[in-house]
Amino acid sequence: MKFQPPRGMRDIEPDEMAKQEFVCNRIKDILQSYGFQLVEPTALENFETLAAKAGPAIEKEIYAFRDKSNRKIALRFDLTVGLARMVASSNYPRPVKLACISNMWRYDRPQFARYREFWQWDIEIFGCSGEEADAEIIALTCDILDSFGLKYEIKISNRKLVEGILLDSGIKQKEILPVLRIIDKSSKVDEKTLVKELKKYTNKADIAKLGKIKSLDEIGSKNELIVKGREELKNLFSALKNYGRADKCIIDLSIVRGFDYYTGIVYEAWVKGEEKIGAIAGGGRFDDLTGLYGNPMPATGVAGGIERLMLSLKTIQPDKNPKVLVVYIKDFEKAMEIVQELRKNDISASIDLNKRSLSKQLDYANRLSVKFAVIAGPEELKKGRVRLRNMKSGEEKEVEINKLAVALQKNSFM
Repeated sequence: MKFQPPRGMRDIEPDEMAKQEFVCNRIKDILQSYGFQLVEPTALENFETLAAKAGPAIEKEIYAFRDKSNRKIALRFDLTVGLARMVASSNYPRPVKLACISNMWRYDRPQFARYREFWQWDIEIFGCSGEEADAEIIALTCDILDSFGLKYEIKISNRKLVEGILLDSGIKQKEILPVLRIIDKSSKVDEKTLVKELKKYTNKADIAKLGKIKSLDEIGSKNELIVKGREELKNLFSALKNYGRADKCIIDLSIVRGFDYYTGIVYEAWVKGEEKIGAIAGGGRFDDLTGLYGNPMPATGVAGGIERLMLSLKTIQPDKNPKVLVVYIKDFEKAMEIVQELRKNDISASIDLNKRSLSKQLDYANRLSVKFAVIAGPEELKKGRVRLRNMKSGEEKEVEINKLAVALQKNSFM
């Protein structure tokens, strides 16, 4: 019998784990440079916490079950709900700037770049109603993508503005959400399919062309929602200029985001040339969410997929292997002393715990792709020295043991 992970789940092998750690650590550095504090909401939530905003129908899309005490609980499907619940029940100084990099689960159909368990980075600002907060979130997103050398654009819209346009077109208030969900598929289906789905609610084909509106001046209606949404977008682009990020952003009213909790500005980041991966990050304003958990306050945030980001980074190959393998002939104990001394000096070092022959240890070093082998032979050890071999070139040089760490740190031995 061959044992495999459940459908939609996967193991993370060493190569990918090294890449994931590299990506996450770089993102953490940027988050902290903006003054965001890292937290970790619980992975398991009471089902009513998740359903408070998403509705009971969310059960079909997530992992929900009853525990041994017959309490209905569920695995989180995003990080925003958990962060909102945390903030609503705490007394953080406002504005609250929290971030998290972690995994979550959704019962989606597995497909390219979409798994049932996946990782995201998530940043949220609570307690600030101005578009300056939205601009900071977008600027931070740009900094993350810039740090990896990606070519991208941020497509920005506004739920108020789009809802106003839908109401002006004759769509009833109760039909707004299902129509928004259809519009949210714009990047995944062709216009003909989109028009066909929209015909259930309206015969106005222009609704399928929201993404082609590139200027707010094209929308002449004075509908209250349209006026408000247009004002918020103009304020946002003004704030983005202060961050030097307006040139990375475009208006795209087909961006509405799938979750019902968004209330205003929404956006998605797309990597140019990698559109098949889907949006690499997305977010917006969700001013009503914390109120469901007893403490209403304005809020905005964004989440980005770690797996999707890694798929876009074809050239990054972080070093997952130890830098050094200490190879010994007889004296395992002395070799272990050398290993421990290297580790104390922040040099990644390993040793063959199976105590095999010299040739098999060197073969092991090659299979690990270490850069250097430290060969601790009996003659060298008598002189307080070891042989240092460059595993790529084969070049060797004797080095004093008490100078080994410094030599490896500086690569000054050959």
